[in-house]
Amino acid sequence: MTGDCYPDLILVFYHNLKVVDGVICSRVKGVDIKIDDEIWLSFTGLKAEGFMSHERKSELNKWTNKKKIYKEYLRSPTRLKVYKSYLLDGLKMEEKMCAFVLTWVMLPGRCLRDRLTTADLFLVHAIKTRIPTNWVAVMSEHMIEIASSHGHILPYGVFINHVLKHHQVDLTGEKTIWCTESNEIGKAALRHNGLKRTKDGWVFKDVDETPSTFTPQTEFERFIVDQF
Repeated sequence: MTGDCYPDLILVFYHNLKVVDGVICSRVKGVDIKIDDEIWLSFTGLKAEGFMSHERKSELNKWTNKKKIYKEYLRSPTRLKVYKSYLLDGLKMEEKMCAFVLTWVMLPGRCLRDRLTTADLFLVHAIKTRIPTNWVAVMSEHMIEIASSHGHILPYGVFINHVLKHHQVDLTGEKTIWCTESNEIGKAALRHNGLKRTKDGWVFKDVDETPSTFTPQTEFERFIVDQF
């Protein structure tokens, strides 16, 4: 999603954020703001349907073995003896990129970005196994968590700006940040994740530069190859 962002109004939105009957509400410049299922669908294309893939107590994850999943996602599982912290370092390429998208794009603003939370691990597992996830619920809960913890990095600024315009909030004279291509994730993101580009494609920096050619097998892998 591209567009402009009004940082001062985003701060007010999160400061006044509350939940009424399960719906995110706020008040900005005297205007009542509501982000219901129709708003999510209209501005993001996301429907409030699917599994609560991120919840530990959900029926979906009731018998899920977290350590087993994490071990399967490691490039060298035998090297790691403790799996408690779910560190990103050591993950396979696709799993690491999924985790990167989760922590920097889908659920930004958290203090720890070098490891997966339990919810993150479940979400990566859902993506890998093609389990339909209720992303409206996931992102709504993230907004509520950021507001309640008074986080310094406030997510979804462009989305919230669209919502403010929809509710006809007066934006005259407000400080504006325009999200351009410089804000988009590109090749630097791959290098940040410990990858390098060779004649055979993207590989981890600690891997020999002449591996077999990487052939994308999944939709996510094809997306990454197409982008970079």
